[in-house]
Amino acid sequence: MKTNTGGKPTANGTKIGQTVKTEAAGAQGSKYQVYYQWDGSEWNSISKSKYLESTPPGTFSYKTVAAPTLSSATGSRRYPRDAAMTANSDYVLFEFYEYQPPFQNINKGNTKNNSTPLATYNESVAAEKFYNKTTSTEQSVILYMPEDVSTGYKANWSGKAFSNIGRELLTGVGSGDAGQTAENLAATVGTALDQVIPNLGNKVVRDTISKITGESLSQNDLFGATRGVILNPNVELLFTGTDLRNISLNYKLVPRNKLEATEIKEICRIFKRAMLPKFSKGNELNFSQGTNAKNNYIRVPNVCRLTFMRGNGPNPDVAQYKMCAMTNVEINYTPDGTYATYDDGSMVAIGLSLSFQETKLIFSEEADKY
Repeated sequence: MKTNTGGKPTANGTKIGQTVKTEAAGAQGSKYQVYYQWDGSEWNSISKSKYLESTPPGTFSYKTVAAPTLSSATGSRRYPRDAAMTANSDYVLFEFYEYQPPFQNINKGNTKNNSTPLATYNESVAAEKFYNKTTSTEQSVILYMPEDVSTGYKANWSGKAFSNIGRELLTGVGSGDAGQTAENLAATVGTALDQVIPNLGNKVVRDTISKITGESLSQNDLFGATRGVILNPNVELLFTGTDLRNISLNYKLVPRNKLEATEIKEICRIFKRAMLPKFSKGNELNFSQGTNAKNNYIRVPNVCRLTFMRGNGPNPDVAQYKMCAMTNVEINYTPDGTYATYDDGSMVAIGLSLSFQETKLIFSEEADKY
């Protein structure tokens, strides 16, 4: 976008509320960032904070990796081997990539200044520069849609008990009003003083019993046994986070000819190689290189981009996954309960069970995609 020396765009905006970040000329040839918003008739200068607030969720400061297509899986191994792919074909595409440490080679300052928090969090699995495909060792794999496909989302909530004093202090801090906070804290002091004598007496009795008999009693044990009351637990339900999603896919691979038997064997090898660690190359650590590094360290296994596809792109009707770690590969040579082979020794059928865990959490802003 063309701008004048002050960084103000010279072309009209495309819609009301559109925001842009540009550079303005400073002293001695220096440049600095400025922000503008289109009001329908002209560009108005805005603050950086307003620019970030107006930036749509998921805005990236880096080039994101392209969505998978059937053409991007050229040369892939597949089962059924001769399956014709049409615009309405549903299938699963597995692409393998070298694991990227989430905090390595990331310009955090640039990312934080130019992206939303969501984009900053997702950079290590969304930026194109981190997608090093392992085509030399693990080809992509295409398999049919299994019978049981589902996804789940789990939010963790936990009950937390607060003492009366703790509850009063939190109420004071959370009031948001300085005067009200001072009033609440003053009332809390009075409540605390009222409880000092019974609590001290309770502790003396419990300590005496513990020294004489070795029994360990709580405050509630003593209050309940002597007065028929216990401390008000003041339980509140608090959110503690979400879990990384897991997914398992189960396949039964039945070769119909010798070529397909070879294809199935290679598919199983690809998944095994992808999930197992390798020995270090010896150049990963700046402070330790060469033979010692190769012997002392192993590389993290590859990761997998698992995509439910329809035709030439991701299936919009099935929830997708971010980059996943492979947690289990199980190959069953007797899926029907009986060991059976063809004349050349190939198995009559092979059961393949795959388990994955997502490497990033899902947030509300991106729930429509995942």
